[in-house]
Amino acid sequence: MGTTRPGFTIGDATPQDLAACGDIHRESFSQAWEDGTLAAMLKTKGTVALVARAQKPANHPVRGFLMYRTAGPEAEILTIAAARRARRHGAGRALLEEMIRRCLADRLKEIFLEVDSGNEAAIRLYRSLGFAKVGERAGYYRHGERTAAGGGETGNALIMRLDLAD
Repeated sequence: MGTTRPGFTIGDATPQDLAACGDIHRESFSQAWEDGTLAAMLKTKGTVALVARAQKPANHPVRGFLMYRTAGPEAEILTIAAARRARRHGAGRALLEEMIRRCLADRLKEIFLEVDSGNEAAIRLYRSLGFAKVGERAGYYRHGERTAAGGGETGNALIMRLDLAD
């Protein structure tokens, strides 16, 4: 199927995987994408979806996924999420390492991503793989419910880059 990392096998998502990916996205983000969004995005030129499957049990359920898009010499991570029970078990790292390996093989120059400035675990993971902050968007993320009176807190988006060039 793809690359094997401790506890996970990483490979390309199949159309049958997208429902599980959608479920993982909904449990991971308060502003989750609508059903069908992942499938529609995957049809866009240059878009790739990877899945992390548990090596055990034998049915290999999807434990996480990463979707990215390439354009010219760069890639952008569109989303990455791990199922609750797979968090802090290496699914996210395994997905990112496979994506980086593929981008290097494709001779891309850099990878970009945006992350909520309050998501400390994700920021630590990205930094451990060499990503560095290159910008920030104030008030980019909305947390909580919006009401007619306004409400809902916002969070800043950190823009991070991994330089792949020699």
